[in-house]
Amino acid sequence: VAACGYQEVITFSFVEERWEADFAGNAQPIRVLNPIASPLAVMRSTLIGSLVEILKTNLSRKAERVRLFEVGRVFKRDASVMDGALTVGGFDQPMRVSGLAYGAAEALQWGAVARNVDFFDVKGDVEALLAPRQTKFVASEHPAFHPGRCAQVLVDGQPAGFVGELHPKWRQAYDLPFAPVSFELDASVLN
Repeated sequence: VAACGYQEVITFSFVEERWEADFAGNAQPIRVLNPIASPLAVMRSTLIGSLVEILKTNLSRKAERVRLFEVGRVFKRDASVMDGALTVGGFDQPMRVSGLAYGAAEALQWGAVARNVDFFDVKGDVEALLAPRQTKFVASEHPAFHPGRCAQVLVDGQPAGFVGELHPKWRQAYDLPFAPVSFELDASVLN
């Protein structure tokens, strides 16, 4: 992902409950019994909320072009998971790779007309990341993404994640001048 021009970030697995509702449509997130801070009271089921928060921090520091990615665990309820050396019964902890692109599609240069990053730029980054595997994009819906500007990523015919432009209501709610484009993939497809 770094080879596509993204900067790696590492964030907490504890997030704001609002992020879970907004970006994952998760009305029943996994609560932390003793949170390290009151806003960080639930476990994340998506990496997108953390990337949006870091984008906001970069924008407040006058960054105009931002490319971020994170590789990390997400947490979901799954009754089929049993207690083990690296597992907790009732909870699945898959690894995900998520990225976010905002601002100009290309760094400032004289050889190209300035334009903002769009769905197809990030879709190309996802294709480059998954190459040479057979990748297909199918129109889909996701709570974080704009209807009509979201696709499910299929790798070798199997669902592997999503790519899309941030939903207009989240762009407005999080006070973003332009909509970032993001993706989230199951890390196992990168093996």
